[in-house]
Amino acid sequence: MNNTTNNLEEVGETGFSLRAVVVAISLTLFLLVTSSYITLKLGALPWPIIFSAIIAGAVLNFVGRIGKKTNVHEINVAQAGGTIGGLMAAGITFTIPGILYLQQKGIDVSSIDVFSLILVCLAAGILGILLSVPIKRVLVDEENLPYPSGAAGAEVVKAEVFGGRNAFIIVIALLLTGLFVILREMYFPGGWILFSATGLTLLLYPMPLAIGIGYILGKRASFNWFLGAVVGWVLIIPYLINSGWERANATSLVQNLGMGMVLGSGIGFFIATIIPKAKKLFSPLFDFRGAWYTRFTIPASLFALLILYAVGVPLFAAVLTIFGVWIMATVAARMTGETDIDPLEQFGIIVGLAVLGLYALLRLELDYLPAFIIVCFVSIACALAGDIGHDYKSAKIIGTKAKDIIKVDLIAVVCAGIAGPFVLEIIQKGYGSVMFTELMPAPQAQLVANSIFGFAYPQAFFLGLAIAFLVVVGQKIFKKAMFILPMVAGIGMFLGLTLGLLLAVGGIIKYFVDRKFSTLCYSVMLVAAGIIGGEGIAGFSLAAFYVAGMNAAIYLGIAFVLLLLVAIHLRLASSKQEI
Repeated sequence: MNNTTNNLEEVGETGFSLRAVVVAISLTLFLLVTSSYITLKLGALPWPIIFSAIIAGAVLNFVGRIGKKTNVHEINVAQAGGTIGGLMAAGITFTIPGILYLQQKGIDVSSIDVFSLILVCLAAGILGILLSVPIKRVLVDEENLPYPSGAAGAEVVKAEVFGGRNAFIIVIALLLTGLFVILREMYFPGGWILFSATGLTLLLYPMPLAIGIGYILGKRASFNWFLGAVVGWVLIIPYLINSGWERANATSLVQNLGMGMVLGSGIGFFIATIIPKAKKLFSPLFDFRGAWYTRFTIPASLFALLILYAVGVPLFAAVLTIFGVWIMATVAARMTGETDIDPLEQFGIIVGLAVLGLYALLRLELDYLPAFIIVCFVSIACALAGDIGHDYKSAKIIGTKAKDIIKVDLIAVVCAGIAGPFVLEIIQKGYGSVMFTELMPAPQAQLVANSIFGFAYPQAFFLGLAIAFLVVVGQKIFKKAMFILPMVAGIGMFLGLTLGLLLAVGGIIKYFVDRKFSTLCYSVMLVAAGIIGGEGIAGFSLAAFYVAGMNAAIYLGIAFVLLLLVAIHLRLASSKQEI
C-alpha cells in the first residue's frame, strides 16, 4: 500500500473552515432533533446526506455573497458534519427508550441519568469515528464499495445546485408539512378508523413523513415493508383471532415474528458475507501507520472502556463490549457500503446477547441497565463507523481531504453526544402517553428490550429468525438478489398496516415519477426530504412546548406561517436578482 493511501493528510483539497464548522454544527443539531422524533415515530431513518448537502450549500452560498465565495470542498465538509446528528439520534432512540418500555410493563429496570448517557454517547461516537479511518483504506480506497448515499450526495455537491430554487423547494415543503402536523395534532391527533372487522382494523393516520420516507426508500423497500404488514396484520392476526386468540396475544406473536426476521437478516449477512472476508476486513484495524487519527484508536478504546466501567458496566463486560465494537464496526461499514443499510441496533443486540450469554455460562450476573448501556454504546459506534463511509465516498469523488471530514465529524459528534440525551428526555416526556402505541411505536427500542428481557413468544421469534437467515444466506449462495428483503418485511410486520400502507403510497409515487415524469425526479426527492424534516421539527417542537408546560400549538402554527411568508419573499427577491 503506498504512502498516499496511508496518509490521509496528503490526499485531496481542503474545505475545513470556521463557517463550514458552524453550518455543520447547526445542521447536526437540527437533524438530531428531527431524527430523534422520526425514529420513534416510524422506526426508520433515511440517510439525510442529500438534505444536508443542499442546505449546507444554500447557506454557504448565501454567506459567500457577502464574504469569501464558497467551494464544493467547504460544502462537502459542512454536509458531512451535518449528518452526524442523525446517526447519534438513531443510536440513542433505537435503544435507550427500551428501558421505559420495560418499566411500563412493571419490570424493575433502573433508568440511566442524562450525564451518564452523555458520557456513553461521547465515548461511543468518538471511537466509532476513529475506527472508521483504517476501515476506509480497504472499503473505500481499495475495494471502492458503492456507498450509494455518499455517491448521490457527491453528485449534488458537484452540481452546485444549491440555494435558489432547490433550497426553496425543501424549505417550502418543510414549512407546509410542519403546519399540517401542528393542525393534525390539534384537531385529529389519533386519526380515523376507516375499516374494522374481526381481527382487522385499518387506521387512517395522515403522516406525510411516512409517504416521504416511502418515496426515498423506493419501490422495492417500501413494497417489502407493506408486504410484511399485510402478511402479519391482514392474514396472520385475523386468522389467530378467529381461532380464539386474544387480539393482544395475536399482535404480540406477529411482532415477535417480525423481530426475529430483522435480527435473522443481520446474522445471515454476517455469516454469509462478513466471515468469508474477515482477514481482509479486520486487518486494517491493526495497521497504525499513516495519519495521526489511526494512532488514537487504541487510546480511544481504553477511554471508552473506562467510561463504560464508570457508568456501571462491569469491567469484564466492558472489555467484551469494546472487543465486540471492533468487530461490529467493520461489519457495519461493509454492510452500509454494499447495501446502503446499517441495522445498527442489531449489532448492539448481537454484542449485548453475546455478553449476557457468556455471563450466564460463567454464572455471573449482569443487570438490565448495563445490558442496555452496552447495546446503546455498540449501536452508536457502529452507526458512526458504518455510515461515515458515505462521507469518505463523497470526499473521494469530489477530491476533498479526508482529514477535514474526520475533523468536522469529531466536532459534530461531541455536540450531538451532549445534546442527544436531552432531546430524548424531552420527547419521552412530551409523548409519554402514546409511547409504544401505533402513534409512537419505537420499534427498535422494543426489539432491544425484548431481546434483553425475553420474548412473549420465543418460538415465533426464532421462526422469523430462521426464515430470514435462510433467505439471506440463500441469496448469497445462489448469487441471486430476490425481490424479497426479509429485514424490511420484518419491520413492516412489526409496525403494522397503517404505516405499511403509507410507505407503499410513497413507493408508488416514486415508481410513477421515475417512469412517467423522470424530469421531476430530483424536485420530488427534494420535496420528500423537506416533508421528512418538517414533520420531525414540528413534532419535536410540540413535545418541547408540552414539557415546558405550554399548550402553544397555535403560536407555533403562526410561527410556521410567518416563516413560510419570509421564505416566499426571499425567493422572490432572489429571482429578481437573478433576472
